Amino acid sequence: MESDLFNGALPFPVNFTILSISLILFIGLIAFLRGVIGMFFGLGCMFVGAYCGYIIYPLLPEILAQFIEDPSSILVFSLTVISSFCVYLFLRLLVGAFVISPFRKKEKKPLLRGPVGMMLSLIPASALILVLGIALWTAGTLLSVDYTNSGIVAQPGTSKEVRPFWARWNYAMERDYLGNVIGKIDPLSSRAKGAISNFLVTLTDDSAGAELSKKPKVSRVLRTKGINELANDPEVSELLKRGDHLALINHPKLKVIAADPEVNKLLNDLPVEKIVDESIYEKKEGVLIRKESRMRLDQ
Repeated sequence: MESDLFNGALPFPVNFTILSISLILFIGLIAFLRGVIGMFFGLGCMFVGAYCGYIIYPLLPEILAQFIEDPSSILVFSLTVISSFCVYLFLRLLVGAFVISPFRKKEKKPLLRGPVGMMLSLIPASALILVLGIALWTAGTLLSVDYTNSGIVAQPGTSKEVRPFWARWNYAMERDYLGNVIGKIDPLSSRAKGAISNFLVTLTDDSAGAELSKKPKVSRVLRTKGINELANDPEVSELLKRGDHLALINHPKLKVIAADPEVNKLLNDLPVEKIVDESIYEKKEGVLIRKESRMRLDQ
């Protein structure tokens, strides 16, 4: 199943839609038994935590650079998630101790539980699914571009296992009905930014870039004015040379192109990760073998 988030690593496939339905049922059961008041407070705490993560995310690379040379995008994303969760947990404990706990001591029976609570639980459940979906898209973008770059810098003939599930979350989410919907409404536009960044990284190797450009659908994307200019932009070239993919994905010019409806239309249903891997590797007996490499002189 192409939409399997774990790409066969588990005994059974788990796509985002199945995961979302499971969360809705689980949250609905809790609301049925215990009420939904606490969930709405938790929802507010979650949004504050997510907003803090959104604020700190672009600031972390500069902060970490004071202590770590070239902090990886994975480290930045992981610390963002941890920071967001810590904010959520702190607020949740605070609200629980000073608001929810005193309220529950005074109430004779839980309010808004049973069928009513179950129906109302769809609100916090939907919000959680939206945040989880955007997180998977964002993580998938960073991990996918990092994996592509690891193939570009690998020596010809180097063998590698097929793309691990965490480096193909974008691919799995795009092929899942609900995941695809979230990808299209994602305010961070990580779907398009991930695709364009993967192409730019692949183009740093002339051999892989030539293979990539042979694909008719990809060729139409690469010929668009914005992407063509982006590939030759000195700032973008420097980011690609340094391997600073977080800065690349958040580059202002790339953001503008990623928001272009025409580019998104061309990228629609395009299996980017699969096409990129075919351009970099040849597959032999389930193992990826790095093709001949010829790096661009200006990289």
